Amino acid sequence: MWGNWYWPRGLIVVFIAFAVPELYALFTNVQNTLSDYCWRELNVNVAWGHGVHTAAWWFSLVMWLAFVAVITGHIWWRSL
Repeated sequence: MWGNWYWPRGLIVVFIAFAVPELYALFTNVQNTLSDYCWRELNVNVAWGHGVHTAAWWFSLVMWLAFVAVITGHIWWRSL
């Protein structure tokens, strides 16, 4: 089965591809982190004090919540 070798390697590659630049950015320049990108480009920080949310803000929130719900149900409860 291809999944037995693909998924462990795929998860390791994704983890390294995310963790290495994120940790490097965190220690060298906080403005290069993923969270800073989201705050700057998606304007997700409007939730704090402004009361107005952009379409990108809502889309990113809905997609994140949908991903978390689907992957959690799929992996841990074998549903969805």
